[in-house]
Amino acid sequence: MTEALNAALQQMAQSDWPKQETCYVTLLKLLKNIVEHPAEAKFRHLKMQNAALKAKVFDLPGALDFLRSVGFQEVENGEALECSAPADQVKAARDRLEKHADDAKMNELRRERDAKIAEEKAKAKKDPFTCHKELATTEEEREALRKELERDRLEMAAELAHRGPTQASKATDLKFGAHEADTSCIKKGGG
Repeated sequence: MTEALNAALQQMAQSDWPKQETCYVTLLKLLKNIVEHPAEAKFRHLKMQNAALKAKVFDLPGALDFLRSVGFQEVENGEALECSAPADQVKAARDRLEKHADDAKMNELRRERDAKIAEEKAKAKKDPFTCHKELATTEEEREALRKELERDRLEMAAELAHRGPTQASKATDLKFGAHEADTSCIKKGGG
């Protein structure tokens, strides 16, 4: 069982992630129902023509092999699958599937993260206004950046010199508030 089960899981892992995820969720639910209700035949019987099962499970390469390795067998001339395996065997397969699905999800999350990092790096190299560690990574780029900064500094100095001292920025004493008071409303003599 273990070797066939692992081979089936590896075959399932070759499919696109959204299809894998849907299949894993459905299979986990099917196996959970068998483990929780081992005496109920309806959970141990799967019709091959069921549209939902066909789309979510049976169409994914390796999924039928997985079910066979768990203990499902074809019945009714291949029209259905029936599980005759004991609940503890089904539980062991379910636990293995759950671990495999969790590992596959983590791999997908890592792949998405790595793609996003690569995209951000490519974007940072294209956009000169992005402040990023990897800008000006070659010596030529750093030298060109130094020259541009020096040119900007000289332009700024020339502009300030052209303005003269009167146009340069100065702090000014601004007077706010009342400076003369109208005291006609105050009573003379206090109180």
